[in-house]
Amino acid sequence: MIVANFYQKVSFSNYSVCCQRPDKRSGEGNGTAKNILQVLVNGVAWRKIADCGCSYASCFRYLEELQRRGKLKLIFQRLAWKKTDLTVGSIDTTLISSFAFRYLTGFNGQHRQFGTKVSLFVDKDGLPADVQFGKGNINDKVFLLDHLKNTAGKRKKILNLDMSYMSLSFRRAMRQKGIRVNMKVREQDFRRKRGPKFKLDEQIYNMRMFVERTNAWVKAFRALRLRRSAHPAMFKAFVYLVLIIVLTRHS
Repeated sequence: MIVANFYQKVSFSNYSVCCQRPDKRSGEGNGTAKNILQVLVNGVAWRKIADCGCSYASCFRYLEELQRRGKLKLIFQRLAWKKTDLTVGSIDTTLISSFAFRYLTGFNGQHRQFGTKVSLFVDKDGLPADVQFGKGNINDKVFLLDHLKNTAGKRKKILNLDMSYMSLSFRRAMRQKGIRVNMKVREQDFRRKRGPKFKLDEQIYNMRMFVERTNAWVKAFRALRLRRSAHPAMFKAFVYLVLIIVLTRHS
């Protein structure tokens, strides 16, 4: 299967090399994989991909069918479960610029543009363990509980967050579960005169640079710098492909 070979042999330097013609009945072959990677890495239109022995329509339909069956998400989840350690994890959200599509887009007031939010939950090495999608106008706090639910069963001790996730009820709920929220405190945050205080470990907080690096890796693929597909399924398919590549190349 083509997706099973993505994380075993992925090369971005030989797109112009003539590829073998894939089997039309099974969809396997290097031609289909290289055509899909051309669109993902170089950001070219499907109609303008280099000829690698497979038509652009066949590649588009095959990727669409993989996403419809949930194969890409399944591979990502299995790789993430095997390769990530969430003892010290970080969560951050990035905005992918987009046209004003009907589904999964919204106007972000902070960046003053339409876009789709991609929230990543990564481990101490920056390897993605979970991903969530949302409109550009929703609050980042919405993704927190979904990340914890999808990674249930993995041990978590420290959760690195920035100040945009400030929530007293969330910090208390995490404390009851034995998870320490490590984040900076603003002057208007609630502080009790008695009892335990919310402390910041600067050394552990500096590990948030890894989630920022993972976001940079995602946006390094030109197909994800600007969302051009109106249907959110194709956009999610590209994100899952990128995360599969990150898990295999940097683990």
